Amino acid sequence: MKDVKVRVALRHHRDGDGPINRLYSTGEITEHTDQALRDRMVVLMLAGRDVEADLIQDVIDYANAVGARPPVSGWTRRR
Repeated sequence: MKDVKVRVALRHHRDGDGPINRLYSTGEITEHTDQALRDRMVVLMLAGRDVEADLIQDVIDYANAVGARPPVSGWTRRR
């Protein structure tokens, strides 16, 4: 998954100052990112929004593959 697809997948799932918003806005991945994404995926699945839940699963896979990292310089311009 490319960085721009991560941002597109998370656009409507930002959580204020939480880990999903930090990933969306800055590319930061912390020890809390995985759980926040999993919680969001469950909410989407329970609401019958399976396509969005699948996209969040893709973001979870991306975040786990990349690992914890600080904010990424130029994140919003990355493709």
